[in-house]
Amino acid sequence: MRPYLLYSFAALLFISCNQTKKEKITLKDSENITTPFQLYQMSEMASFMEEMYNAHQLLKREILKGETPDSLSYNLLKLHTAKMTDSAAYDAQYKMMADLFIEYEEKIIAEPEQVKQNYNQAINMCISCHQLKCTGPILRIKKLLIP
Repeated sequence: MRPYLLYSFAALLFISCNQTKKEKITLKDSENITTPFQLYQMSEMASFMEEMYNAHQLLKREILKGETPDSLSYNLLKLHTAKMTDSAAYDAQYKMMADLFIEYEEKIIAEPEQVKQNYNQAINMCISCHQLKCTGPILRIKKLLIP
């Protein structure tokens, strides 16, 4: 008798779970979805930061191989021209840090004998700026440092 009781309980549980799923999935006739699903659109600055991140991954690999880059694959002036998610973040402090970052980036090309140090200084400048403005990507940026 006990196995029948156990099977009956399992069947009831299975049926009730299936009914719950159906209720959650089916929409009532009166419900209409009026707003379409919208994908996240990166700001111009976020897109540029992503481009720079990818370029720095390649740059790091080159430097670790002992190669010295002769140019950068991105336009550093976009740090001052790209539209930010929050336009209020483009303040005097950001401008100063962007200018310092540009200096370090230019030194990567101009001073090949200190390429590793200049590269790490540029990455540390990214981290410093992000500590003040947008903390989200800091852990990701730290992975770009050359030990």
